[in-house]
Amino acid sequence: MANNGRFICHDTETTASQALNHKVQRARELMADAGWLFDDFVNAEMRRVLTSDPDDMTTREIAYNRARVATELNASLAALIEEHEAGARRKERRDSLSEAIHGR
Repeated sequence: MANNGRFICHDTETTASQALNHKVQRARELMADAGWLFDDFVNAEMRRVLTSDPDDMTTREIAYNRARVATELNASLAALIEEHEAGARRKERRDSLSEAIHGR
């Protein structure tokens, strides 16, 4: 019996959905368990920028870039979680509207 494209696509969507759910779950765990590390790391690096010798541009630039990357990583994880939660809310709303319209 040959598989048609619909079933293969469905399997791919399920796998992609599972991968996304796993990624979001890992992001949630990281933010819950170690989210405070981002703030502490950024504060320490910015302190290094402020307290370093003004002529030592290499140290200042490295510290600033490390703080920027940590801030962007933190924001990316938070955005991933928020987008996933917003998508789940939209799906719930769509399902409830569909049930109301079709009486299921």
